[in-house]
Parts: sequence; structure tokens; C-alpha cells
Amino acid sequence: MTNYDIDAIKRTERFERFDHAINCMDISTISMMAFERIAEKREVSLTRLLETLLLDALDRELSKDDKQLEFSFIDGRYG
Repeated sequence: MTNYDIDAIKRTERFERFDHAINCMDISTISMMAFERIAEKREVSLTRLLETLLLDALDRELSKDDKQLEFSFIDGRYG
């Protein structure tokens, strides 16, 4: 097995975890109202807040086995 094969396997696993994370997302009405209050309190758009939270959650899910791949989308943005 070559490095290309190993990379392809890892890439496939990351894509599968990403698909699973997206498919498992379920945001209730109460949660959405809470997100709206947080965005208003932090003076950011709701879209920007949700985008940041989702990117961070997906990044954590995709890099949970390899901390070297983890990037923080929240640090320095909203405190």
C-alpha cells in the first residue's frame, strides 16, 4: 500500500464523517431562538455565528483522531 492509497483512505473516512455530521444536524426552534439571542448579544449576524459554530464542530469531528489537523474557528472571534 502506497502513501497515495493511505491518503485516499483517510480522505474517504473524513468525507464519510463529514456526511454523517451533516446528516445528524437537527436544530430545534428553541435552539434557534437561543442562537438568535447570542448573535444579538455579541453583535454579529446569525449567519456568521452559525457558520462559525458549524465549522468549528465539523473541524473537531473531522480531526478528532489527528489533533494536528484541528483549526479553531472560534478562538479570537467571539471571545
